[in-house]
Amino acid sequence: MMGMVRHRHALPFNNVFQVKKPIMDDSRLARYLGYAFSQAVHLQHVLAPEELTVPYVVYWDHEVPTPVPYPATTQAEAVEHARAARAQHREGTGWSSGREGWLDLGNGTKAEVLLIEGWVPGLEAPLEMFVYYRREPFRLVQGFLWKDHPQARQDRAAFAAEFKRGILMQPFGEQCLQCVEQAEPFGDGSTGSR
Repeated sequence: MMGMVRHRHALPFNNVFQVKKPIMDDSRLARYLGYAFSQAVHLQHVLAPEELTVPYVVYWDHEVPTPVPYPATTQAEAVEHARAARAQHREGTGWSSGREGWLDLGNGTKAEVLLIEGWVPGLEAPLEMFVYYRREPFRLVQGFLWKDHPQARQDRAAFAAEFKRGILMQPFGEQCLQCVEQAEPFGDGSTGSR
């Protein structure tokens, strides 16, 4: 009677071709997000009161950023152009992006937010964060609000340190950190709510 032979080094059936998934680099992701955040803060300082930030994507080749704006006739079209470009871009070592938007507070008002997203190889879905702000004069409000993500920010202290390094990669980095330190508490009427 022939018995079934088991091999010590048998591959699971679902990995017969030994396809290796890239390992997600959390430190790189944090730096890329910090850089995009710093750019968003800088843009808020140079815009006229009635102007909107054109959504932008920063494509990365290791530590070399290439920011690309996605202007359009409407903000909704610009956001969609940036999303489509990000979805098609799988070259380099990742991307980060920023734009402004509104968040429904659930009480009939909306607050202005800076929306920052980032992706690196190995990350199944982009990591998203936002921060409230007001325009006149520009002020960040509260702190960073991160969308839960099963792969990212496992070591939050290390992630925060790399996020700060990303902020400081921008020429505007030191001023951006001052904006973070001077952020106002939420709920004192300081958000750009409507």
